[in-house]
Amino acid sequence: SACAYYIGKELFPSKMSPNAVFNKALDVVRKNPEVKRRFGDTLKGYGRDHGGHREGRRNFIEHTEYTDENDGSKRTRVRFNLEGKFGHAFVFAEVSSAMKSGEFVYVLVQDKQGGRVITVIDNRAALTAARLAGDNKEGLSAMNTLLTGGS
Repeated sequence: SACAYYIGKELFPSKMSPNAVFNKALDVVRKNPEVKRRFGDTLKGYGRDHGGHREGRRNFIEHTEYTDENDGSKRTRVRFNLEGKFGHAFVFAEVSSAMKSGEFVYVLVQDKQGGRVITVIDNRAALTAARLAGDNKEGLSAMNTLLTGGS
């Protein structure tokens, strides 16, 4: 039965699995106009590059799984490579068990050439605001107004 559990876990990954986070983050990055402008329309994502000049197996997605000390949610953070016609980058993405499937804590793209960071998604401030406001709807509304400038 333990064997069936692990087979099922590999065949049907959860929203928190590193490969699921990689796939969703790559989709989001590929749709971002600023990323496409900088790296090109055809973008390829892959895991750890072992430094060789041959293609080989690059499907290991570097990841960290941890429990956030502030809200107690389980988190999965991934890092993978992005390659386009005009350059290479690292992509950093994180998901939280407290968020809906498909939502990210953040997705950041860092150009390997100059180190410039393109922020694709960043919900860290909103998560902090929600935690500080608790479940109070008036508090959440006030924090949302502060964060979005009233829009």
